Amino acid sequence: MSLDQRLEAILFTGAKPYAPNKLAQLLDVDVTQLTAAIEVLRERLQDTGIMLQQSEQEIQLVTQPQFAEDVKKVARDETVGELTRASLEALTILAYRGPLTRPELEQIRGVHSSVILRNLMLRGLVEEREDQRIGQPTFAVTMQFIRHLGLQSLEDLPDYEALRGHENVVDVLKDLEDEQQGDPAAPAGAQPETDRQKPEADLAV
Repeated sequence: MSLDQRLEAILFTGAKPYAPNKLAQLLDVDVTQLTAAIEVLRERLQDTGIMLQQSEQEIQLVTQPQFAEDVKKVARDETVGELTRASLEALTILAYRGPLTRPELEQIRGVHSSVILRNLMLRGLVEEREDQRIGQPTFAVTMQFIRHLGLQSLEDLPDYEALRGHENVVDVLKDLEDEQQGDPAAPAGAQPETDRQKPEADLAV
């Protein structure tokens, strides 16, 4: 697999801007190699619906400007349509066990969740917090989510204490913590992003 393909996979899966030095670290290459891979990827994407957007500080994959109206339709559908089973699953986990980092959520779900998190944030049901754990920002349900359920707090959820402290979940998160402490560069034990391939999954925006 070429370096530009690896770069594309990271940017697609992360679904957010990355600093060049972070990308170089993730790919285990130097800045010169990364710069060359960026240019190869940029050229390869020219005739696609995706483009490489870059500032001095960050790089990310975004949709081509000419497809803005099509993307807006998808975004509107994602923010007003019914929640998918994948979204409900992620919300339930965050409600009972959050705040969680993305790797922690993925460790519990068993699949990558960047697209799910992004769409839930668009709906105002999940928020990214400044506090970090194992080098990652954490995600939690919002007050809007609690208000929609008509609860005073998350503790009013059914069987909250029992489910929050369920031994299976505790063990899964402990395994991830041990893995990250042993190898900070080790990825979470989630399967490749398959949400967009499942009927109940969210669409990438």
